[in-house]
Amino acid sequence: MRLKLIVLGGEGEKLADDGKVGGTVNFLSWEGYDLPDPLKDWRAANNINVATTFIGNHDDIQAKIKTGGAASGYDIITYYQGYKNLYTELDILTQIDESKVPNLKNLFPYFASDIGGYWTKGGVRTGVPFTFGAQGLTYDSAAMSELPSWYDLLDPKFKGKVGMVDDATGVLTMGCHLLGLDPGTLKKADLPKVVDLTKKFVAQTRGVSASYGDLTQQLVSGEIQAIYIGWAAVNSFAATAGKTTVTTSLPKEGAYSFCDSFAIPSTAKNVASVLSWINAVMDPKVNAAAAVGLVGGTTVKNAVPLLDDATRSLYPYDDLDGFLAKAPFYPNPPVDSTEFVTGTEWKQAWGELKQSAGG
Repeated sequence: MRLKLIVLGGEGEKLADDGKVGGTVNFLSWEGYDLPDPLKDWRAANNINVATTFIGNHDDIQAKIKTGGAASGYDIITYYQGYKNLYTELDILTQIDESKVPNLKNLFPYFASDIGGYWTKGGVRTGVPFTFGAQGLTYDSAAMSELPSWYDLLDPKFKGKVGMVDDATGVLTMGCHLLGLDPGTLKKADLPKVVDLTKKFVAQTRGVSASYGDLTQQLVSGEIQAIYIGWAAVNSFAATAGKTTVTTSLPKEGAYSFCDSFAIPSTAKNVASVLSWINAVMDPKVNAAAAVGLVGGTTVKNAVPLLDDATRSLYPYDDLDGFLAKAPFYPNPPVDSTEFVTGTEWKQAWGELKQSAGG
């Protein structure tokens, strides 16, 4: 049985804002997402102290908030768009007062919209997207040609030359995308289809790797030639390691994207400072610095000219809507369902699939 969260306010409800910016902001998310360098001037100007709690897994966020409840005092979190449905169910997210975030006007229209309901829904904003990225087919162009289709990786000549990261949700999402299915509403009867397809790709590897850092090293050393599923940031990781021929393409079937948003959890107390924080990150200069530091995409249109060449080349900002139509955002599998495949069921299937690596 899942515990219900005791909250100060639920989604659609604004927490009290005393208008006083300053003091301590309690941050809960990934290391680096507190943007220590991009927000340095803002912190100094507002006499802000950031108390950080870094997570090792996205599930740490709801676990810490559920366990501590209102007493945990976390002021700001981030969430991957796939978690939106779960966070809505748990009443973790509260409404963001858009009038206190005037820099929202700087967002690309796509990220300012309510597409998918990931950031706004029914006129209620619960998240502000600040960075995004996309999966793709990452490969060493010095070792192989660009492949028009994901299925080309199943050619026997690539046996043992394909890398794969240990990411159950990501691999499920990619398998669903290739089959025209949605991981958030994958019927239990369709799970074998996704498993069978994924098993074919897993069998092309010599083993599943723990991280994209490991896969980058394998590309640089020549142990592998391609990654299913890849990530455009690996291009930069490899270049830093001296391998400038690594690139990421989007095959004809497309792929999927991911987006992280700042949000105000139901435990927040220093609301005014968090709103000021979010507004500062929507400044083109700050958002560009964040994108460069995170090796990710910028959600702010006027930040694009401020990116360095390597970061700007990761995504086609001149046709962002077209790109995201081909590599859309998806929700995560549900936690509980009698009709759809749950996250637990997929992780169990993924555990068995990994054993077929190189088989």
